[in-house]
Amino acid sequence: MKKIFDILVILVLLSFANSSLSAGWSGNATVTGIYVLNENRVLIKLSSFSNPDNCQTNEQGDVVLNPTTQKAWFTVLLSAYMAKKTVDIYVTSNCTPIWGNTSYADIGHVRLL
Repeated sequence: MKKIFDILVILVLLSFANSSLSAGWSGNATVTGIYVLNENRVLIKLSSFSNPDNCQTNEQGDVVLNPTTQKAWFTVLLSAYMAKKTVDIYVTSNCTPIWGNTSYADIGHVRLL
């Protein structure tokens, strides 16, 4: 019985580790651009971006957010852009496609440094 329990624990841990491999912090960067696509999508371009999930980002941006539903993140990033402050963005393991052959990282947390 203990052996089965140990195997189940290992499988659960491996599953968790596998699903979180792509998520991670962007690294300390400044916001170098904000591209407002519409009232529901904004691309944020960073001075450097580790791109943990290997999204197909381009010069238009690195991460995407919805300024209507993610007001706090948009406000913090806009403030950081205007003040030239450093941010660190935790991105989830999801990439959101916008145009053909592009996708941008979804935000999970934002730190203003």
